[in-house]
Parts: sequence; structure tokens; C-alpha cells
Amino acid sequence: MGDKNNYDISFLCEFKDRNIEKEFLNYELKRNAKVIGPIIIIYGLVYFVFVVSDYFSIMNTQSFQFILTVRLIFLASSVLIYMGMKFINNYDIMIYLITAYEFVAVLAFLMIINQYETLTFLSILSVVAMNAAIFITPNKLINAQFISLFLNIAFFVFPANHIYGIDTSVLIKTILYVIMIVTYCNIGFYLNNYYKRKQYADSLELLRLSITDSLTGIFNRAKFNEELKKWTDYCSRYESDISLVFFDIDNFKRVNDNYGHMTGDKVIQDIVLSIQNKIRSTDIFARWGGEEFVILLPNTGNDQAAEMAERMRIAIEKITVSESENITCSFGIASLRENESSESFIKRGDKLLYEAKRRGKNIVVYEMEVLEEVR
Repeated sequence: MGDKNNYDISFLCEFKDRNIEKEFLNYELKRNAKVIGPIIIIYGLVYFVFVVSDYFSIMNTQSFQFILTVRLIFLASSVLIYMGMKFINNYDIMIYLITAYEFVAVLAFLMIINQYETLTFLSILSVVAMNAAIFITPNKLINAQFISLFLNIAFFVFPANHIYGIDTSVLIKTILYVIMIVTYCNIGFYLNNYYKRKQYADSLELLRLSITDSLTGIFNRAKFNEELKKWTDYCSRYESDISLVFFDIDNFKRVNDNYGHMTGDKVIQDIVLSIQNKIRSTDIFARWGGEEFVILLPNTGNDQAAEMAERMRIAIEKITVSESENITCSFGIASLRENESSESFIKRGDKLLYEAKRRGKNIVVYEMEVLEEVR
């Protein structure tokens, strides 16, 4: 999940953070996958229906057969893409496919109108309609702009010279109107994609706030419980080790009373940063409440968890609140038992933490050690 500062959107209407942009595009793929296929079928059918107009306008049989073939091929390609959309799970592939499809549509259009000896003003309306279709279809802004630019230049530089019954001044005005319409399409397309990304960024930020602790940025208790349930189920099913580390800041009330809550907050942040440098990317680190924290260590047995906790304890000892006072923490470690619930797992870890407090603080207490003492 991206940092709030990485939600900036570039001039090309894409997130500057490439990872967030990729996440957004995959989100859009899932959202639009069921819509794009039917849209393409509609485009193919509409494209083919104009063969009726070609039949009454084209006197040359060979030219009409060529146009019919082009329209049939385009309709067939629309059906194939519609069927293929069901199997696409990568947004980049979908975008390339849509862009290629639009490019083929433009080429087919230019090939068809090239078979007409003369064109009417309606041909320009066809160009406007195709521009609208290009910007309605989900795509990257730069891709849509390229296809639209190619269509307009290719049409107005070459076939437009054959338009019947329109003088140069009217043609120039028409071109200006088309440019204006395309500009509006660009603005609408840009704003639509911009606000989609803003909405996505807002939803990510709301999600981040709902699962993280506002002071430290690590997971909150609710999110930890969710992850704990998931991992305990997984480890029980596959008989894998998993350990729980509870730790608490020693004498934290005295820190707040003597140095103030701002200093207390700074101590918490320093401890979190120190711990983050000692754990793995797969470990689940959360603030349990107040000055108490919890770490879930997947694929980790009791002894390995104790070694990791000892390294954390030593690292925290180096944090100072004043020249004469260092910060310490007490640790309790439990490993998941066979068929044990997550609630029981947490209770044992919490109990071992308070055993560490009872023994004088600034130590690591784990279950095997306690059992050996009892014996």
C-alpha cells in the first residue's frame, strides 16, 4: 500500500508511483473486464451495419466486395476479442489489445472510405463518431490521444480532399470544429481518469487509516487479529511453526510523567523503527494498545523467536530518553500449539509478557524456559 505522499498524479494522468499505478490498473481491469467485451461487440456490429450504406453508395462491385470483406474481418476480430477478454488477467495486455483494436478500426475506416470516389459531409460525422468511441473506451490517455491524432491527420490530409459539395472555407471551419470536439473529448477523458485515480487514492488512504496505528504507522489491533486468524489457520492446516512476541515498554508512565507525552510518543516511534529494522518482511508487527506491542512470526519456532526477541531487546536498550536514562522493554514469547485457537494463543503470549514484568523487566521470557523452571 502506497504512502500518502505518493498519490500524486502526473500530467499524463497516471500515478507517479509506478506500483500504485499498477495496482490501480489491475483494479480497473477487474472493474471493466465484464464491460469492455460487450462494448467491443457493439462496435463491431455498428461497424458492420454500415455495409448497407456502402451497398447503396458504391457502384463498383469489386470495391463493395472489398468493403464487405473489411467489415466482416473487423466484426470477426471484435467477436474474437470479446471471447478473449474472459481469459485476460493482466491490464497491460488488455490495454495493448484495445489500442491495437482501435488502430485496426481506424485503418479499416480509411481503407473503406478510400473506395469511395467522392465523400459527403457525413464522412466527417463518421470521424467525429470514431473519436468519441476512442475516448469512451477504457484506455491510457496517451494511447487514446495517439489513435485519435492518427485518425484525424490521416483523414483530413488525404480523403477529405474528395469531399463533395463543400468549399475550402467550410472545410477549414469543419476541421476547427472537429479539433474543438476532440479537445473536449480529451478534457473529459482526462478528468474522468483523474477523478478515478483520486477516488482510488482516497479509498487506499481510508483503508490505510482503518488498519494502521496513526502514531507509528504499523498495524493496529483489529488488523493484527485479522492476520493472526489467517496465519493460525494456515499453520494448523500445514503443520507449520508460528510464534507470537508480546513486548511492553518498561516504566513508560514514568517517562510520560517526567518528560511529557510528546517525548513518550517519540520513544514509541523510535522503538517501532528499531524493531522494524530487526524483523522480516513476512512478520506482522502491530501496536496492541498503549505501550504494548505484538509481533507475529510465521514459520518460526520458539527458540528462533527467542533469539530474535533478544536482538530486539538489546537494540531497544540503546534508545535514550535522557543522558542518564535508557529505554527497556520486557518480552513474552509463545508458539502455537496443535489445534489451538488464536484467542488461547494470545492469552499465553500476554501471560508470558507479564511473567517477564514480574521477574524484574528488561528480559525475554519464553514458554520452554518457564516449563523447565516448573520442573
